[in-house]
Amino acid sequence: MKSRKVGILLKLAFVSNYLNHHQLYLCNQFYKSCEEFYFIATEKISRARLEMGYEDMDSKNPFVIKMYEDNDQKYYAYDIIKNFDVVIFGACPSDLIELRMSKNRLSFLYTERFLKKGLWYRFIPSTRKKIWNRVVKYRGKNLFVLCASAYTSYDLSLFGFKNKCYQWGYFTEVAKVDKRELMNKKDKSHGNILWVGRFIHGKRTKDVIFLAKKLKKQKLDFTINIIGSGKYERPLKSLVKFLSLSEEVRFLGSMTPDNVQKYMEEANIFLFTSNFKEGWGAVMNEAMSSGCAVVVSHGVGSAPYLIENKKNGFIYQCGNINDLYQKVTTLIRNPKLQSIYGSRAYDAMVNTWNPELAASRFIEISKNLLDGKESYYRYGPCSKAYIIKEDWYP
Repeated sequence: MKSRKVGILLKLAFVSNYLNHHQLYLCNQFYKSCEEFYFIATEKISRARLEMGYEDMDSKNPFVIKMYEDNDQKYYAYDIIKNFDVVIFGACPSDLIELRMSKNRLSFLYTERFLKKGLWYRFIPSTRKKIWNRVVKYRGKNLFVLCASAYTSYDLSLFGFKNKCYQWGYFTEVAKVDKRELMNKKDKSHGNILWVGRFIHGKRTKDVIFLAKKLKKQKLDFTINIIGSGKYERPLKSLVKFLSLSEEVRFLGSMTPDNVQKYMEEANIFLFTSNFKEGWGAVMNEAMSSGCAVVVSHGVGSAPYLIENKKNGFIYQCGNINDLYQKVTTLIRNPKLQSIYGSRAYDAMVNTWNPELAASRFIEISKNLLDGKESYYRYGPCSKAYIIKEDWYP
């Protein structure tokens, strides 16, 4: 197996469980830009994931090595992990990181936060052991962290791992379209609001319903479309019926990504209500790429990176329905502000938070580190991941 040789003379590998849609576009850019690039898949995608709508991408891309398939690929993967210029580790066994770090070669851990279930988890022995084995014991070695959450650097600082973290994230496809045409798809005669996700505890979907109750009480003109499914679907629908919100709040079920995108392109306002369990939340990338004015909880891991509060969207205090209500009401009553935030959100995706720029910056900082020069960009991907505590939002 041989990767084509084009672009920058850098041999790069990305090791994770299996290739998914959150990584695909970034990997495509690495494949185009590096002398050699491989994605090393450590396990076969599960049937449960396939039933959730995931694709088996391991067999569809020429740069994937399926080390779980046979010994030839496994030992080929080991050789790459030991000898390539740079290796990124995602969700993979810790012994692969140890194999690489035994050579002390330049490596990056691509991770969401470790303490998303609560800061008190740092006192649990199994959690401490996991963080020690994956990161902390290599703090004096050639390992850096790509933070797929604004809270990752804070979690790691609690274990003594500091000053080696970069802002990162998930990088969805960003279609370059006529922005005026995109924004004209949105009917601003009323509040067309969208929420997308699974109906599980950490998503706080019930906050959307209580928001709808307050909006209706003020006789505002709005509709909230909810796309998704999950174990709380029945009680959520019962709550909507109990509060007499069936005309205002519509449950649309699960949809294909293409259909979700159509709803995003029509929506004026996108709500993201998750708590601190939301490591990143790639759905926000997608909503911003569709020109939505985003109102997002400060608990969402991507919020401090992607949203400049009151510039390209609103951040509200996690769980604070009144704060959420005030910001959504401001947007409903000000269609021009919807357009401003939606347009700037799209610009942030096209100009900064996209796979092309992320790959280019990563390659550049890797080359610098290989030359013994640590470097950061001023903002966006590969900028310094400063410590952000959970209580940063007043």
